[in-house]
Amino acid sequence: MKQYDVIVCGGGTAGMMAAIASARSGANTLLIERDGYLGGTATYGLPMLGFFSGDGCKVVGGLPQEIVDRMVSLGGCMGHSRGGTWNTSSGEYNYDFSLTSYDPEILKIAAQEMALESGVSILFQTVVIGAQRKDGYISSVELMTVEGRQSLMARVFIDATGDAGLAWTAGFPTERRGEGKMQNVTNIIRVGNVDAERMVNSLMEEGVIKGLRDWHIRLLRGKLLDGGEGYLFLAGHAEIWEDEEPVTFTGTCWRKEEMAFNITRTVGVDPTLAEDINHAEINERNNINAVMKGLRERVPGCEKAYLISSSPRVGIREGRRIRGIYTLTEQEVLGSSEFPDGVARGAYPIDIHDPKGGKTQFSFIKEGGSYAVPYRCLIPEGSRNLLVAGRCVSTTGKALGSVRLSPCCMALGQAAGTAAAFTAKEDVAPAELNTGLFRDKLLEDKAILTISGS
Repeated sequence: MKQYDVIVCGGGTAGMMAAIASARSGANTLLIERDGYLGGTATYGLPMLGFFSGDGCKVVGGLPQEIVDRMVSLGGCMGHSRGGTWNTSSGEYNYDFSLTSYDPEILKIAAQEMALESGVSILFQTVVIGAQRKDGYISSVELMTVEGRQSLMARVFIDATGDAGLAWTAGFPTERRGEGKMQNVTNIIRVGNVDAERMVNSLMEEGVIKGLRDWHIRLLRGKLLDGGEGYLFLAGHAEIWEDEEPVTFTGTCWRKEEMAFNITRTVGVDPTLAEDINHAEINERNNINAVMKGLRERVPGCEKAYLISSSPRVGIREGRRIRGIYTLTEQEVLGSSEFPDGVARGAYPIDIHDPKGGKTQFSFIKEGGSYAVPYRCLIPEGSRNLLVAGRCVSTTGKALGSVRLSPCCMALGQAAGTAAAFTAKEDVAPAELNTGLFRDKLLEDKAILTISGS
């Protein structure tokens, strides 16, 4: 049975960063991914939100910044775009609103290039179906590949599956808020022949698109990949069906006349249940058809719009999380909390998509600041050689509404991969690792762990 220093399960937003960080830190690293590409939900068409805090400080660097730079060099990204604002619910503080839009197909190329250049071995179209565990140690994972079942061993494992699939399979304690209580799911659609300027005009006039005066509506202009400037991001409530409630949406552009819509939603889904996932996939496909018809019939600028693609899976905002040796709370997120073992930063407001399908609710971080995510949130209770990264780290359900944003998840991936490599080299449990040692490595690799004055 082949053995690695580190095996990363899941090559999505967090997992791709974890594998690259592990390999660059000297570990013989294998990355297992169920799809045929890296990047996960970051390839669905949404922008990256949270590289900068509401007060304008950059809070995520390191490998996440490097992959942005790589996409820029490949012609698929214009870098970070800033200059937008939004108000808190009481209007006492203007948040700096920024984003990073990019061609998701270029992200797939950039992620694969960086992984292979770093020495990562990749196993595509493979899923974890079991794990051997004894006394807190995972000795091996069982996989289903196109050749059938395989078992592989590692000194250290990283669970970046999104729903803590490895931790759960291995029997470590996990948490979930339960069916009907988790945030709704969405299929992101890419739409062509869209005139964003006319859509914004409708918003300005409070026409079919409404919500200009709503505190959470954000507009941001910037450079587009095909030259010139345009709207990179807009949001509103669109009356796409007559005599029905408006549909809240966001639209992201990276090229003229092409927009990725976050507009459909299916409620009452527990993504850890097969029946619920089947329902979500079927319902979202039906929703896409209805939304495209409504956009063409009623929304200015979308009269001749056509569907380019939909995300390969429904986008999941909340599922199963580990019960870590520390759990980050929403009070700590909103209060800009710092921790001596902070290994990543988050800055996006807590963003809760109503489990019942109502309007999205935002809770803003104190004075537009940011918060640290403790290393302890990455370590499952009782584990001796397992770390996690991404949205399955140990948080409360509401805190996850901020932590789950892609720049924070990528930073968590870099932290987990670095820690795993150090753990394998030192032959200690993750909880026993000298935190200062690998925090120094993160800083050396340009990760941002603290903000001046924090």
